[in-house]
Amino acid sequence: MITIKKGKAPKELLQYGRQDLSSYAGMPSDVKKKVIESLLSEQGHLCAYCMSRIDGGEGKHRATIEHWLPQAASAEKERLDYKNMLAVCWGNRDAHSNNDKSCDAKRGSLSGEQQNMKKLNVFDGRTMAGIRYGADGTIFSDDPDLDEDLNKRLNLNCEARRLKECRLQSLRALHREINEKYPNATAPKKYFRELLDHYTEPGEKRMPYSGIIIAWLSKRV
Repeated sequence: MITIKKGKAPKELLQYGRQDLSSYAGMPSDVKKKVIESLLSEQGHLCAYCMSRIDGGEGKHRATIEHWLPQAASAEKERLDYKNMLAVCWGNRDAHSNNDKSCDAKRGSLSGEQQNMKKLNVFDGRTMAGIRYGADGTIFSDDPDLDEDLNKRLNLNCEARRLKECRLQSLRALHREINEKYPNATAPKKYFRELLDHYTEPGEKRMPYSGIIIAWLSKRV
């Protein structure tokens, strides 16, 4: 998971929001499509929570709009506020068990105030700095409130989605890249810095599950 920097709202959303009786539930499909395209662009086509690859098409990899402040706890104006919107993955939302869901699908299965984050804020790097990764790819935090957000509300170690394994595979791929470049020597700190700059640079297509890579590289620069 990485900090998300919000850009400007699409003009189509702003125009729709100025209409009488506009609502999120009544948002036209063409406006919603523009919103999703904009969200995907600023998030590098990654889910805001688990960092899996998402796109604007159909099927299991399609992106959906998530409200940072849950719709149940917000007024219509906030539901149409672009700053309150994120692009997220399918989250296995058709699973029979809520334990097999993740991201907003898991968060949405909770009732009332339980959906509200206690500490995690993907727009605020200060809270994101408390996220840790285990040797097996587990995401966690030493802060109990932040850890509750990661695991109870978002279920980011979801076994059904093999999220720990996906993160670990991403990190192992980086290790192979480093070993191929420096097979008989320790990579210099400058190289780690170049890699960190690469993985943290905003772009249209970012590496899936790169949060664990960024955390690992940050310890070496």
